[in-house]
Amino acid sequence: MKILRKSFICLVLSLMVQAAATPALAQGFKWWQTERFKKELALTAEQINRIEGIYQTTEPLLRAQRKAVDKNDEKLSKIIADPKSDEPTVLQAVDRLEASRSEVSRTRTLFLFRIRRVLSDEQNVKINAMFRRDREERERRQNDHNNRDKTPNTKPKGDKDHSHHDGQ
Repeated sequence: MKILRKSFICLVLSLMVQAAATPALAQGFKWWQTERFKKELALTAEQINRIEGIYQTTEPLLRAQRKAVDKNDEKLSKIIADPKSDEPTVLQAVDRLEASRSEVSRTRTLFLFRIRRVLSDEQNVKINAMFRRDREERERRQNDHNNRDKTPNTKPKGDKDHSHHDGQ
């Protein structure tokens, strides 16, 4: 029973790490270097350079902090799997893991805040709308994909598909 409980806790904690890491991984997208964002936001060369500088300063720190999260997660998993572990040891490992996650979140938030300060109020409104549209589009595509997987093929056997008919 104890082993099953520990395995369940380990699984839940691993899923939490994956969920927390997803936004951080998405951060690697250098939107300020894409033509779409440059054009729609009317980014100046100075803004692009300043944002790139913020990114270059922050990314190595984030990378190191993500490694710390992975290391602390691995340690916690080993502690949980060890039948000799006691509750205080597990709690200490959880605290270390949560502290390292908090550092990643703090650094990422400051990174985004610093970038937002480079943009004008109008550009911030536009970028928020762009990111919202992109998120909605991704969700729509995911829903379409999920619905397509759930929808049985209802076309009767023997019916020919004429959707590609060229009219001849």
